[in-house]
Amino acid sequence: MQIETARLLIRPWRETDTEHYLKIADDVGYNCFAPPGYFLAKDSAAALEKIRPRIEAFERTGLGKFPLFLRSTGSIIGTCGIEPYPGLGADAVELGYRLRLNFWELGYATEAAKAVVEYSFKDLKLPSIYAFAVPQNRASLGVIRKLGFQSQGMMEHAGLPHELFVKHRPES
Repeated sequence: MQIETARLLIRPWRETDTEHYLKIADDVGYNCFAPPGYFLAKDSAAALEKIRPRIEAFERTGLGKFPLFLRSTGSIIGTCGIEPYPGLGADAVELGYRLRLNFWELGYATEAAKAVVEYSFKDLKLPSIYAFAVPQNRASLGVIRKLGFQSQGMMEHAGLPHELFVKHRPES
């Protein structure tokens, strides 16, 4: 699996991605809405231990939150993808994206999320995708709405209230 847009490349994690992981794990923008320590990795060995389960999950399910690169420079700018979210049902998947602070407000989250949603419906034939964000994360809520997700009310995730959205695969 590899998804390319005009500006971005999205692909599965590799064991050689430790330096990329360390760049996002240490970024205040990437981590500002994550639980404390969730992405933390202090060195390449710790980063590899965080990457390996993501590689295994992709090999098992074809799903994951993948590294997101600028095509023009090869720089990692964040992650984007879909993962199972059993809290919403046995087959539920959720869309997620996070960007390093220097890449906020440039349209990358919308571009990446749109490509992942299209891939999920067209290639994976998923019936629906969920997305959620804390009410304070207005930018993320804006991306979700731009992509045509419909609000389903509120839910709790990581001990915080989140607005829940769903988008169903268009009928062809």
